[in-house]
Amino acid sequence: MSRLDEIRTDYEGLASLPVDADGNAKRRRGFAFERFLNRLFVYEDLEPRTGYRPSGEQIDGSIYLDGRIYLLEAKWHADPLPASTLYQFKGKVDGKLAGTIGIFISMSGYAEDAVDALILGKALNIILLDQRDMDAAIIRGGGFKNILKHKLRKAAEEGAIYFPTEGELVTATKTRSIEIDLLRFDQTTGSVFATLPAEPDTADLLIVCEGDSDRVVIATLAERILAGAGSSRSIKILTAMGKITIPRVANAMWNTFHSESKVLIVTDGDNDPAGTAMMLANGLEFGDWVAAIPNPSIETWLGLKLDSSRRPGKSWIEVSRRAAEMLDIDALRQQDDQFDKFCAAILDG
Repeated sequence: MSRLDEIRTDYEGLASLPVDADGNAKRRRGFAFERFLNRLFVYEDLEPRTGYRPSGEQIDGSIYLDGRIYLLEAKWHADPLPASTLYQFKGKVDGKLAGTIGIFISMSGYAEDAVDALILGKALNIILLDQRDMDAAIIRGGGFKNILKHKLRKAAEEGAIYFPTEGELVTATKTRSIEIDLLRFDQTTGSVFATLPAEPDTADLLIVCEGDSDRVVIATLAERILAGAGSSRSIKILTAMGKITIPRVANAMWNTFHSESKVLIVTDGDNDPAGTAMMLANGLEFGDWVAAIPNPSIETWLGLKLDSSRRPGKSWIEVSRRAAEMLDIDALRQQDDQFDKFCAAILDG
């Protein structure tokens, strides 16, 4: 067995821990994940340093890439991480040499307002990765170094500190994940080439939404709408993990694909749909887009009320999915002009 095969097997073993495993098992996985990352980084010649304590603060580690040191934090919790956890890491990065960049890996993802909270009025010095990024790097062979370079470039060029490596492809008959990081720029040769087997690099419609629960709702509804119309159209969905960051992710996506596909933005109105539309108009750098703005939130379409005191977790995602499966699409189209706009974009682009 090659070293890469061993790394992949170890990673799959960590990912196979049952959701209902006890707290001790999950804590052991967290420590094992840190050791695993060290092996991965050694394999990819990233010269890792394991956890250390400068001035009493805990740093999970660091890596070396293209002449630069990057600080590292890695978590594997049960629920998406809140903005407060990112603030703590950002504070550690801010206290280091000017220009230092931190890499945060959260295998449970991030709360849907965490990215917005991190970028508003603050210097951008953290890159965010999640399990989909790690899956693309390890399971599907993209390589951690390639994934990281692509995300660093999107952050530098577009200000998108969370640019998903994977999107979701939706058709009338199936929904599956696809890799977004299809290209790599080689500084030695000055050429761009594919790093992964080519999935369809265009779609009839590209959708950008706020977070994972929205993505699940949109994928479920889109699949139902396409199936009901007997349509063969294909749709890609990306999450921005925040509302304010949507234009940045959409611009980065557009520049990645240089596609002729239309872009649909689905984002909550938050009781100010006109202001939301203005925010999109001011931030998007390309012209062929349309927005569907449920107000106050996408849960309005589903007849659900989201408890603002709780972060959406996996249980809420399942509630949302079931509501989307039961939704009377034709009735809602007649009642809600934004949902009608959403359906029209799914069917006609």
